[in-house]
Order: sequence, then C-alpha cells, then structure tokens
Amino acid sequence: MRKILLIVVVFGLVSCQQKKLDRMQAMQDSIVQAAIEKDSAILDFVSVMTEIQENLDSIKQVEEIVRLETSSGQEMKKSQRDQIVSDIRTIQELLQKNKELVVKLQKQLSSSGSKVAELQRAVLVLNRQVEQKDAEIATLNAELQKLQIDISGLNTRLESMASESLRKDEVIQQNVRTIEEQTVAMNLGYYAFGTVNELFDNGVIDKEGGFLGIGRTLVMRKDFNQEYFTMVDIRELTSLDLHVKKAQLVTSHPEGSYHFEGEKPVESLVIDNPQEFWKSSKYLIIAVTN
Repeated sequence: MRKILLIVVVFGLVSCQQKKLDRMQAMQDSIVQAAIEKDSAILDFVSVMTEIQENLDSIKQVEEIVRLETSSGQEMKKSQRDQIVSDIRTIQELLQKNKELVVKLQKQLSSSGSKVAELQRAVLVLNRQVEQKDAEIATLNAELQKLQIDISGLNTRLESMASESLRKDEVIQQNVRTIEEQTVAMNLGYYAFGTVNELFDNGVIDKEGGFLGIGRTLVMRKDFNQEYFTMVDIRELTSLDLHVKKAQLVTSHPEGSYHFEGEKPVESLVIDNPQEFWKSSKYLIIAVTN
C-alpha cells in the first residue's frame, strides 16, 4: 500500500514539474520570438537608414558636379544647362525619396513594441540631414534661376553685339566699295585718235590761233564729245597700236613719260611712266596722218 502511495506521489510530482517545464519553455519561446521580431525590426530600420544614407551620398556627389559646372565662369552650352537641370531634378527625386523613407522609419518606431533610443536618435539625425539638403536644393535652384537669367542677359548682349558688328561690317563693306569705286574712277583714262578732220568733225578738237588758217594749234574742245573716246584703266594701258605715217599728241603729257615706237610708219605709242603720263590729263588725243 505504501509503495502504491509513493508511486502516486512521485508521479504527481513529476507531472507537476513537467507542467512547469512546459510553461518555462513556452516563455522562453515567446522571449526568443520577441527577440527575433525585435532583431528583424532593427534590421529593417538599419536597411532603410542605409538606403537614406546612400541617397544622401548620391545627392552630395551630384551637388558637387552642379557646383563645378555653374562656377566655371564660362558660357555654358544648351546641353550643359540641360544637364544641370537634369542633375537638380535627380537630387530632388532622391530627396523626396529620403523624406518618404524617414516617414516610414518614424511610423515603424511608433508602432514598434520596443523603443530603441539609438534608432530614434539616428532617425532624428537623418531627418535633419534631409531638411538641410532640402534647403541646399532650394539654394541651388535659386542659383540656377539666376544663372539662366544671366545667360538670357548675356544672349541679349551677344545678339546686340552681333547686330552692331553686322552693321559695322556693312559700313566697312560700303566703305570698301566706295574706295574701290574711287580707285577705279581715279585710274580711268580716255583716249581718241584719228586724222585732224575726223577729230574735228566728231567734236573732239578745235583749232586756235594762227593767221588765215596758217599756224593754228590743235586743242581739245571745251565741250568735247565724250562718246568718241575709249575708256581704259590707265594702270593697264602700256601701249597703243597706231600703224600710221605720222602721229602727234594734242593733249599735254610730260616728255620722257612716253615715246613713239617706229618712224614712217609709227607703230605705236608706248607709255613709259603711266603715273607721270596721266598726271596732267586723263584724256589722250592723238592726231595722225594715214
């Protein structure tokens, strides 16, 4: 009987002890699960914070590129300005993404059963960094707007300068044309030759002086017939073919500046010094005898 009672007591103690062990195991499992969940939350927090930090690093890199491009002091091409606008848009997108991630972190911390002070401080730091970057982006945008205004003003000035340069170029071209025309006019000469009767009948010469038709001098008429003359460039006229028995100049030209080639017949008039020859008159009249 005692043995049976002892067995019952021992069995009861073992059963009670087993229940305690089961409850302890359940508590341990719960603690482990809570720890796992906490670790998972922490890992999630760390992952989000890492992404935020990576975005901040990317923003900093793009900011440096924009500052270098805008501080070069040189006129930017349209492609460069478009790239700056694209870079700033990238910064704004990363900044907006960071804001959303910070909000997500704050919600996760609020809903988390356990308060992790270190994580909360980290979120506050990240939030301040995001706000700081937001202010920097606003400054960059303002600088870009000013840059665009400056470029617009520069383009206006360049257009004005181009217009002024074009106007001056037109004036210069006009002056060049005027000089060329004046040069051509200065170097225009006119010649006519023929027998005395031909020159007289065509209104080129007159006869002056003498007595009873004897000893008269041939002179160029004051109201001479311009159409009878041939126009030439005196810089290019070096000789004039005649092929006549005799030839004499009616107009006045310095001796030594010309000579006749050949005698009976006179083959040509040779101009030895054009500058001297045409100094007295730009008209040359030669009376010939055939």
